[in-house]
Parts: sequence; C-alpha cells; structure tokens
Amino acid sequence: MAAAGAWLRRAAAAVPRIPFTLPALPTPAPPAPVLEAPALALPASGAAMDLMAVPKKKVSKYKKGLRNGPKALKPVPVIVRCRCCGRVKLPHFYCCSGERGNPDSSSS
Repeated sequence: MAAAGAWLRRAAAAVPRIPFTLPALPTPAPPAPVLEAPALALPASGAAMDLMAVPKKKVSKYKKGLRNGPKALKPVPVIVRCRCCGRVKLPHFYCCSGERGNPDSSSS
C-alpha cells in the first residue's frame, strides 16, 4: 500500500494547480457596542422613586394575633324576643309574621 500512496503523490505533483478565489461576500456592519446599565439606576432629579416598604423580620403568629385580636367577630345574641308578640326565638327565624296579638288564635 505504500507503493500506491507514493504513486498518488507523484500524480498530484504533476497536475498544475489553478488559482481559485471565492467571490468577496459583503461583510455585515459590526454590531453597536452594548453599554451595560449600572446595577442601581438613580432617577433623574425631581422624579419620584418607586420603592416599596419591606418588613425587616417575619411577624410571629403571636404578634399577629395581638394585632388582629380587636378585629375578630363579636358574639351575636343567640336568643332574641319577637318584636310583635314578645316570644323568645332565634334570630332570623319566623315567629308570627308581624301579626299583633295572640299568635295562637287563628281568625278564620
């Protein structure tokens, strides 16, 4: 196989080389330089800063309970008297439908 390689090299050396150049392609314009923004951009003079308040530490359940304690629901009276007949009844329950007098008597 070494003989075949030598023959190929001699044949390639005998062939004249033709200079070949590729057509020049238009090169794109270089990109514009990217300016890095500072880490903290300060607003222009007279502009309001959009900063929010952030708590320094987590509020414990105990402290939150102390703060929200007065906001809790108050107990509702469980038993009320009917405005018409004066009977004891639960709130928002039907008693005598506003009829004055004795609710047991039926006027038919």
